[in-house]
Amino acid sequence: MSTSAFFTPPEEVIERQAELDQVEVTPPLDQVWNGTLLKICWGWIRQNGYKRVCLQFPDHYLPHSNEISDTLKSLFIPEGGSTDIKFFVLADTSYGSCCVDEIAAGHVEADSLIHFGSACRSRVSGLPVLYMYPQYPFNLKTFMDKLSVIADTVRGKIVFTYLDIGYHHLLDKRVDEAEEDSLGYKLKEILPCKDLFVEAYPPAEDAVVDEKEPSEPICIFIGAENSRFSNLSITTQASQWFIYEPTSNNLFEKNPLTAQYIRRRYYYIEKCKDAQTLGLIVATLTAEGYLKIVSRLQEMAKARDKKTQIISVGRINPAKLANFLEIDCFVLIGCPFNNLYNSKEYYKPIVSVFEAEMALNPAWHMKYPEAYVTDFKKLLPEGEKFLAFNSSDVQEQDISLVSGRVRGHNVEDDLAEEGAAALSEQQQAVAGRGKMEVMTNNTGLTFEDRTWKGLDPALGCAEPAKLEKGLSGIPTNYRHE
Repeated sequence: MSTSAFFTPPEEVIERQAELDQVEVTPPLDQVWNGTLLKICWGWIRQNGYKRVCLQFPDHYLPHSNEISDTLKSLFIPEGGSTDIKFFVLADTSYGSCCVDEIAAGHVEADSLIHFGSACRSRVSGLPVLYMYPQYPFNLKTFMDKLSVIADTVRGKIVFTYLDIGYHHLLDKRVDEAEEDSLGYKLKEILPCKDLFVEAYPPAEDAVVDEKEPSEPICIFIGAENSRFSNLSITTQASQWFIYEPTSNNLFEKNPLTAQYIRRRYYYIEKCKDAQTLGLIVATLTAEGYLKIVSRLQEMAKARDKKTQIISVGRINPAKLANFLEIDCFVLIGCPFNNLYNSKEYYKPIVSVFEAEMALNPAWHMKYPEAYVTDFKKLLPEGEKFLAFNSSDVQEQDISLVSGRVRGHNVEDDLAEEGAAALSEQQQAVAGRGKMEVMTNNTGLTFEDRTWKGLDPALGCAEPAKLEKGLSGIPTNYRHE
């Protein structure tokens, strides 16, 4: 029997074409790499004296990875000589291309990392990181013509304009210091608004964000309707949202928090309340504070007599999570751009850390949030959205809005005691033996039941069979017939 069915030949792996999403189209090289970006990388490496530099690319940037790395190497290698600076290309990140793959960089003992493409800018533990964003073309005149239709809508109001990754190069100076041919100056000239702010998203860690007015502003997002827009729109209070897509020159209004979306998320929160076992999916190993949030979720689940299991499976998909049959609800712990999963195609619901907080922390009950929280660091004690958890405030019993049944950490024990009191001593003994044989309270031991042992192993109960000569010949004409 050929063993090729159990492994893939290395030649096939090398020649295999990567399957990319439709939105992840490989941009031209001049949009992701030019002389300006080359000087920035060269100056950053030389100024800090780095010797082992990792270049992290998303999948759709890989066709340009060799040319970018070769160009960088040529700057540090003198004519006819060599250099002690090493460059390593990182791809196929474990969780998401927007996160810094500090684990893979540690395998090659890198002292720095240059991140290309989309980035969540989650704070890493200690590795120096330089972000290199693409520079997509932008027609300023066409954009101004499109904005004329919302001039009456923004009249006398506060306007925030957010620039998606790929359009950060349009933000050179503050609005009040902008030149006449800049984006900020043109926006202020054509929009009759009370005040105007132009910001890059996601912002840099050291960026100074202007304080927003108490009244909800009108927000304009320049970019595609992607995960970054979803994250920004549900976490920012705004009266109206507009998206301008430069690739199609379309300007349209978008309501991120539709009634259907809110109903679906609150349904998942109720399913999290009903769950007996929670699966904590750790979708990051570098984001600051992820261990603290795991401990906090375990503490709140324990106070409600819920079991928890910590899972690390890399990029999740329905097939991976279908292996955990005893888990009733999953909590995804990841970067802000990696936790907006629509769990319609999954067998069990997936909630974010914030939604798990609303389900497990009594301080969030009867409190409608002003905006969603996708960054779990804001829910920690040092975060701005932190609400203290008090186990004494947990209700012993309440009603499930999904099933209509009474739930609580004493409900199952009371029902078991009532049922046991109605049984005879002999029936209790039979039921006890059956319960011990079929199930266990330790969910960690249930993995032993998943090992295939055959229909009837009977190990040690049967003697070895004698060796006999097998059949031979073709199936249609055996020789013994």
